[in-house]
Amino acid sequence: MVHGLLRRSLNFYSLGKKVRQHGYHVYLYDYPTTRYPVWQHGNHLRLYLEKIARCHPGSKIHLVTHSMGAILTREALRHLDPHYAAENSLLMPDRIGQIIMLAPPNSGSDVARFFCRYLPIAARGIKPLADLSSAPESYIHQVPRPAGINMGVIIARFDREVKAEYTILPEVRHYLTVNSEHSLIMYLPSTGRAVIDFLKYGRFNP
Repeated sequence: MVHGLLRRSLNFYSLGKKVRQHGYHVYLYDYPTTRYPVWQHGNHLRLYLEKIARCHPGSKIHLVTHSMGAILTREALRHLDPHYAAENSLLMPDRIGQIIMLAPPNSGSDVARFFCRYLPIAARGIKPLADLSSAPESYIHQVPRPAGINMGVIIARFDREVKAEYTILPEVRHYLTVNSEHSLIMYLPSTGRAVIDFLKYGRFNP
């Protein structure tokens, strides 16, 4: 489970507990969100996933992400994008299970764009902020998109940080909207049920 910007792994504790009750090993990835740009965070996450892959040979790794955590996951799996293909025996498609993205800024965030434009000091202090901007020149539009992986997106209906249309990826076939805002989406019972359904069946039940 990979948390988002300005958050910590404890934000996933409750959801992780529910997932564990269904027989999954759960790892809550914790990282200093403001310290590095997206590409560097992605490299750190890739090393972490490779460590898990070594600990569980033959098992699939599912990823549950929130907000920026989805972008770091895409970056960590950059080799699965056909345009960036590279051999990586530990994290090839047969080792990756489901990827679930909660309120992901797949095309950036207008809020991040606002802060970068009008409060540049914030962008200097929060290293990945410029990468998450919805501006056309932002790095977010260069982040690779993994191919051959079943992905689902859960959209927060009342999200003021990431517009619903910014969560869309052409490679994603499964979408679900829940009545939440951005920060609390992982705490909703409906989100918990949807995550478990997707982990088990590879789709969201109606």
